[in-house]
Amino acid sequence: MKIERILVPESLQETLWRLEEARLGFRAKSVSAVEEALDWVFTRQGLPKAYFGMFEPLSKDLSQGLRLPTGERVLSKVAIRHILSEEALRALIVWKCKSSSALTKAIEGFNDILKAGGKNGSWCCYTCTIAFLRALAVVKPDNSDAILEKGLGKIKKARTKDGKWHGFPYYYTLLALAEMDTSLARAELRYASTTAGRLLIRYEGKDRKSRFRKLALEATLKAA
Repeated sequence: MKIERILVPESLQETLWRLEEARLGFRAKSVSAVEEALDWVFTRQGLPKAYFGMFEPLSKDLSQGLRLPTGERVLSKVAIRHILSEEALRALIVWKCKSSSALTKAIEGFNDILKAGGKNGSWCCYTCTIAFLRALAVVKPDNSDAILEKGLGKIKKARTKDGKWHGFPYYYTLLALAEMDTSLARAELRYASTTAGRLLIRYEGKDRKSRFRKLALEATLKAA
């Protein structure tokens, strides 16, 4: 694969999704390209539109809307600020970035979300809840297991008759569940496995949406 610059200075979301592609082996990477992108993400911490003092998206992210790596769209500017802040925090942690004042302040912002109501395992809307749980699973604040359990309980209660969940974005939810090493998450993946098996054949392409959806579907079937 050709090594392409990971940092896209005009877009926090594009930079984050390229980092995730590089981490998963979907995109060629170099140490310098990854470090450049991560260092730039740090510079977004605490800027005026950063959600709870975490990481600020660019005007392009807000004006054009958010496209999750699994393809779902988000148009609410508040939701975009929230999701990208938590996805940025998650990225810095899964890339094992060294502790810094920016990372410490961002984690403080995440803890403020917990104090503001996140301890019930959810946040404002369905998609924001999944972003919150994805961040929670790697930030691991005090009592995170109990909070995660509450969130997974809400997902379970939203089950429908077709192997999906009412309101929750199907593929983004699968992607999040696949990263959580808990019995409750695995139970939800088993619940979704029959539908996932039928859908897997649709996603053989090399575009971002296809790759992330296939990843989520395969993880679901593996859990089953």
